[in-house]
Amino acid sequence: MKLLIDAGNTRVKWALTDGAVLCDEGVVTHDFAHELAERWAGLTLEAAWGASVARPTIRDAVEAACPVPVRWMSSERQRGGVTNHYRNIAEQGVDRWMAVLAARARLPGQDVVLASAGTALTVEALTAEGDYLGGLILPGFALMLKSLAAGTAQLDRLAGQWEPFPQATPDALASGALDAMAGAIERLRRRLAEQTGRAPATLVLTGGDAERLLPLLAPPCVIMDNLVIHGLLRVANET
Repeated sequence: MKLLIDAGNTRVKWALTDGAVLCDEGVVTHDFAHELAERWAGLTLEAAWGASVARPTIRDAVEAACPVPVRWMSSERQRGGVTNHYRNIAEQGVDRWMAVLAARARLPGQDVVLASAGTALTVEALTAEGDYLGGLILPGFALMLKSLAAGTAQLDRLAGQWEPFPQATPDALASGALDAMAGAIERLRRRLAEQTGRAPATLVLTGGDAERLLPLLAPPCVIMDNLVIHGLLRVANET
């Protein structure tokens, strides 16, 4: 078996694979990363692949818990039919690259805009020819609300729900954050269509706030879970 590890900004996700499908999956928040050793004890592993954007102490905890050395991935110039046009590959978060590889594998030959709605919102542009053109990074839903709570005197409150014309402050907070996120996604989608001269790209959503965003975005739009893990699966199978 192979172990695939996605060490994100707030959680560590993992999955076991026999090379074809994911056989087992799990997740812990950073506060419980010490439990990984117990959860992975007794596993018979051929190898482990990881993608990390977490702080160094979390990466150290993952390495200490894993029964075999972890092969940590980095963003690359090319893999799996995708050419990465990021100017400085070293500064790109590997989670973004793994998700792009997974989206390409799931939707080959299509223009894709990939939005990962987690702690941060990242939005990526991928052409049907396999050119990854780059993307956006902005605060995710919770971070937007946290910044408003920290920077204003009267907005430290729970968010409500999205409304087309919010008439209560909790709904105004939720609607403002979600509209900002959806607007960024649709603007990049429009720019990609202008770049290619083709119809608007298929939109792929992933991350914890994908369901919140789905009703606010134009079709074609699909949710795909655990794209970083699926990107690692592709790498592991090619290695």
